[in-house]
Parts: sequence; C-alpha cells; structure tokens
Amino acid sequence: MTPTQSTPAPLAARLPAGGGRRRLGALSDALGGSGARWLLVPPIVFIGLLLIVPLIYLVILAFEQTLTEQTGLSNVLGDSQFWESLWRTFVLAALVSVFTLIFGTLYAIALAVAPRWLAILMLVALFTIFWTSLLVRTYGWMLLYLPEGPIYSVLHAVGLQQAPIEIFQTNFASYPAMVHVMLPFVVFPVFAATRQIDPMQIRAARVLGARPPLILWKVVLPALRAGMAAGAVLVFVMSLGFYVTPTLLGNPTQPLISGMIGNAFHQPGEAPSAAAMSIVLLAVVIVVYVAADRVFRVSETWGAEAK
Repeated sequence: MTPTQSTPAPLAARLPAGGGRRRLGALSDALGGSGARWLLVPPIVFIGLLLIVPLIYLVILAFEQTLTEQTGLSNVLGDSQFWESLWRTFVLAALVSVFTLIFGTLYAIALAVAPRWLAILMLVALFTIFWTSLLVRTYGWMLLYLPEGPIYSVLHAVGLQQAPIEIFQTNFASYPAMVHVMLPFVVFPVFAATRQIDPMQIRAARVLGARPPLILWKVVLPALRAGMAAGAVLVFVMSLGFYVTPTLLGNPTQPLISGMIGNAFHQPGEAPSAAAMSIVLLAVVIVVYVAADRVFRVSETWGAEAK
C-alpha cells in the first residue's frame, strides 16, 4: 500500500454523530442509491388506505342529508346538545390532563430516585396498565364503583360511609379511571427527561444551601418542563376522543362527544351527523395540537426523545 493510500474508515466512524435527524439523513444517503426507496411504499399505502381514504369518505358522508333533510354538518353545527357535549368533553380532557400530569410527574420523579429493586417493581406496575385490556380495566373500576362494592366496604368499615355510594354512572366516575389509563403517557416522557438532568446543577444548589423542595421547584421541574408538556398534550388529545371508559362509567344522560358519535352511527339515517361530528372533533384536535406545539414545542420534544 502506497503512503498516499489509506485504509477506509469503518462505516460507524464515517457516519455523522449526533441527533436523530443526522442518523436518519445518513441512513437515507446510504440506502437512497441502492434502490431501497421502495421501503417508503408500505407506510404510504398504509396511511392512504387506513387514514386518508376513510377521512375522505367521512367528509363526503358529512355533507349528505339526514332524516331532517339537512346535511349532516349543518345539522350538527346547529345542535345545542352537540356543543354541550363538546364542552363536557373539553372539561373532562382538561381535568384528566391536569391530574395525570401531577401524578405522572410525581411517579416519574419517584421512579428516577428509587432504589433499583423498587424502580423495577414500579415499572412493572406501570407496564401492567399496557398489558391489561382497556375493557378489563374499565370493568374493574365498575366493580369498585358499585353501590356496595369495595370502596363502600372500606369506607363503611372505618365509619365514613353508612349509605351505599352513588358514584357509578356519574361524570366523576370517569376521572380516576381515565387518569389510571393515561398515566403511562405522562410517566414515560417525564422519566426520559429526568435522565437528562445534570447532577452538577443539583449539587451546586445543595452547596448554595437550597433545600430539597426548592431544588425540586427551581432545578428539577424546569428541566422536566418539555417532557411534562409533551405528556400533557398527548393525554389531552387522546382524552378528547376516548370512548370506552366514559361510556361505561359516565352518566348516560350527559354523554361525551365520542358517545354521541357512537350513538348516532347506530341510529338509522344519522350516519351523516355522526360523520360530521367526527370531522368537527378531528378539526378541534388538530387546532389544539397546533396551538400546543406553537407554545410548548411538543414536536421538538418528541424528536429529541427519539434521538
């Protein structure tokens, strides 16, 4: 080998280091010239068949006439019950997001500072929320909410409740159950943010005489703000369209928007109204997400976590 020649560097050394965008760019450069662009076909077909085509059908269906000889969209926009249901859905989504954010952040911080054996147990307990069917979890809450169920038995045993409790099929019943279901969607991004906290900042705060509550408020929580925002927005958007838990546990006379959509689809001739409500809900979700992304930079947070 002549002096001017050199051994090619390993592929890992030649690939640019750093964030996910660079890695994706390097992967695109490596596969782009090898005819691997066909890998884009499956996701494009998947999105087209399962998202775009049904969405187009919903839009077309929303402009068909209902039994009242009005289009589904005009019928929905003039329905006061729809707007009341939409407001109830917003209130539920907002409160569930707040409570899930509080408990999820505390859980993530406890997970980060717990001993290894306890952290493993807490992670297993958290993953059981994913491993257990949503319907099973909801039925479990139904059993707890029975007038003389476990909650009543405990309260009656300690002398705090004499008459049977009346929680089941009230709007309040949906809140604890939905917080339980949504908890992992806050814990995981916040826990990922805890891994990026600089320990030197906490040590510096201790050296300067800051006590643990002040360190938590001034050092830890600001570092977790991006993960907290990402989790809260995700919970809020998902709660807007949640169906199973509020339908089975909530008040049937005051349905959420998802319940109204489900009921309309099961009524003859009301499919256009159901499609119109779905389109309006989708538009609201898009507006909420875009506004939250402008304020909290949620997409940048998720992109940073994917690196």
